[in-house]
Amino acid sequence: MDFLEQQAESAETAGDLKNALHLWNQVAVRSRDPVAFCRAGRVAQELGSWGEAENSFHEALRVDRDFSGAKECLGSLWLSRTDKDSQEALIVARNWFAQALKHERNARLLTFVGNADIALGDESSARKSFEEAIALDPNYEEALFNLASLESETDPEGAFALLEKAIRIDPEYSAAHRELVLSETEGDLVKAEYHLRRALELDPADYWAQMHLANLLAVQGKNMEAEQTYRFATTLHPEIKEGTQIFARFLDSLGKRKEADTVRGKFGDRRN
Repeated sequence: MDFLEQQAESAETAGDLKNALHLWNQVAVRSRDPVAFCRAGRVAQELGSWGEAENSFHEALRVDRDFSGAKECLGSLWLSRTDKDSQEALIVARNWFAQALKHERNARLLTFVGNADIALGDESSARKSFEEAIALDPNYEEALFNLASLESETDPEGAFALLEKAIRIDPEYSAAHRELVLSETEGDLVKAEYHLRRALELDPADYWAQMHLANLLAVQGKNMEAEQTYRFATTLHPEIKEGTQIFARFLDSLGKRKEADTVRGKFGDRRN
């Protein structure tokens, strides 16, 4: 790595993204290295400079049209950009990931394709992608988690096993801990509570983990802690009507009907 690349790397690590972008652009133009163009593009993407990021990734492909890394970067860009219609962006993103797969078939890219298919409503194709990803890399926890999410209704036992495996691979996978509340439906409240609390240790701002924990505490009659947990969750995302309605019903169950009506009133609702 030469001095200019070191400067670019240091600026990016320090969070000085504007300077990092300027420096990576200099490195890329000088070296005509597709990786450097992608580094510049990723920094531009972080800055929300969608057009500049897209141009950098396409420049990488002009240098090497078979560079799968640039195609993967374009897929990630189209997934995150906010200046295009969301449905159109999903379709374009999936297409770029699929093109990258032609050059390099791996679990990461297959999982990207699967996630895009889920967003596009094609669960059958998503399932095939996740299954292939796991066949290529049995320890790719994101594919395990996503396949479990698809299987949760049709094969809850299989989904549970996939989530447990994901946690064995990555004990700090907070979303997998949260989803393991599937054990609650089997009557194992202690185990469900453990996984929810573990999820919240890893990510205290996980709204649905907070709501699930509040529900679980309420089921166990731990009303004071349940109420505190509901309150905290609804301050995290007061705009989520479903959660607010659940909290209001809980307040009703405690006889706090006036406060429940106040909570409902934020969305113009009233108790039936």
